[in-house]
Amino acid sequence: MTALLLALCLGANAQTPIDTPMTRAGDVNAEHAGGPFGIGLAVGAPTGVAGKLWLGDWSALQFSAGGDVGVFQDLAVTADYVLQFRPFESGEPDVSVPLHIGGGVNVGGNFWENITGMWFVGPRAVFGMSVLMRDLPIDIYFEVAPTVYLVEKPGWSIDGQIGIRHYL
Repeated sequence: MTALLLALCLGANAQTPIDTPMTRAGDVNAEHAGGPFGIGLAVGAPTGVAGKLWLGDWSALQFSAGGDVGVFQDLAVTADYVLQFRPFESGEPDVSVPLHIGGGVNVGGNFWENITGMWFVGPRAVFGMSVLMRDLPIDIYFEVAPTVYLVEKPGWSIDGQIGIRHYL
């Protein structure tokens, strides 16, 4: 019970915005130029197109589609809902480094195994961080996503991505 109470208190403190010259009154647009939708490229699992739609200052939907590097005829699509936290200052008034945590789904397939292909579907947890610059419409991000596959061939994996998105 004490551990649960401690976790709730720490979680509440992590959600408290830090008072810096870069104020965030509602929209995330105070942290970067451009609109709420970003699209770009990512390297990792999957390597391909990545996107993010900010729903407000504290949450976003993100997706990626592509293949795993080095795996012949591989295809994967991910979709996640993430919560954004800003537990520390970056040291620069024009740079923000929000952390994100969330969950989603990974749907992947490999057509090399047989004619019909082999599909892997399962939930995933997402942990990562972004670097946002006030005057640039981009973010650079890194994330790790442990995944449990439940369909076709049960198993697990730990995926990761490094990418860049341009906000429109």
